[in-house]
Amino acid sequence: MRIKTSLLALAGLGVASAANAEGPDFEKEIWPFVKNSCVECHTPEHKDERGRTRRPKGDLVITNKEAFMKGGEGGAVIVPGKPEDSPFLSRTKLPLDHDDHMPPEGKADQWTDAQKALFEAWVKAGANFGAWTSDPSVDKK
Repeated sequence: MRIKTSLLALAGLGVASAANAEGPDFEKEIWPFVKNSCVECHTPEHKDERGRTRRPKGDLVITNKEAFMKGGEGGAVIVPGKPEDSPFLSRTKLPLDHDDHMPPEGKADQWTDAQKALFEAWVKAGANFGAWTSDPSVDKK
């Protein structure tokens, strides 16, 4: 009986591993904190409430998959499978007082260590966006 229970437990782990093979769910687990801390500065060019033209910081738009994967003025910000080569993640790990730290201190909520680890796991697993292509509530293109 004990062996049968152990085999069932191992089989369950295999199912869980297979389900997570694509990494965290972007829309449900990643996008909420990215949206909360990064969208204010990284939306497509638009007119603000006073009619001023607002451009995305660093020419980086993250409100839709295509633009997010294109990157900004420095090139790609996410390299699927390579979190260490993904500036979008590495900038969150810089000291708060570093000029390149994102999000800037005092401008938005900082990512927690758990959020950084989740984003890293998502990139490492291939940066799969699943069915998410954009967030119409913030994608002003």
